[in-house]
Amino acid sequence: MQKTVAQLMSVEFVTVTARMSLADALILLLETDAMELCVVDSHDHFEGIVTDFDLLKSQVHGQLTGQCVGSLISRAVMVLSADMLIDLAIPMFRDGSCSRAYVCRDGRLLGRLSRTNVLRHLAESELNVSSKVSHPVRVATSAGLLSPIHTHEATPRAPQFMTPPPTSVLGGICVTTPRLSSR
Repeated sequence: MQKTVAQLMSVEFVTVTARMSLADALILLLETDAMELCVVDSHDHFEGIVTDFDLLKSQVHGQLTGQCVGSLISRAVMVLSADMLIDLAIPMFRDGSCSRAYVCRDGRLLGRLSRTNVLRHLAESELNVSSKVSHPVRVATSAGLLSPIHTHEATPRAPQFMTPPPTSVLGGICVTTPRLSSR
């Protein structure tokens, strides 16, 4: 059986509302070590993202004070239906037109699909590579010393969803597919 986008997406993302101050958003971004903040409304409907670059520009120009996240929302993002088959999403990543996409159902943000998620799927299916690294990885420290660490898969898998996909979510691109049939 083919996998869906929802089965491969990461559910690790940070959400904020458009009313949050940019200063608070910056603190949250730094504390969570995120690259972007996902903006949702009071009903968890996805509105867009604010990136670390957006916040950097605002910080450099002294525009954090008195501004809200809503002033920086980017709506030009790729949005995929949770039920979309991963094989239909792969070309977007392969062709370089997409580095990450946001996965929604009925306008609600469920997760994020990145190049790494797609690459992991391809490696698992085509190269029989496990997503869990069973051997220690050596990491160079700031002092130049090698330190062994043991890694494990940190991205939990979401269950398969079987409801119809949304038809439109944001001002960006929304890709939908027909409903999956049950097993």
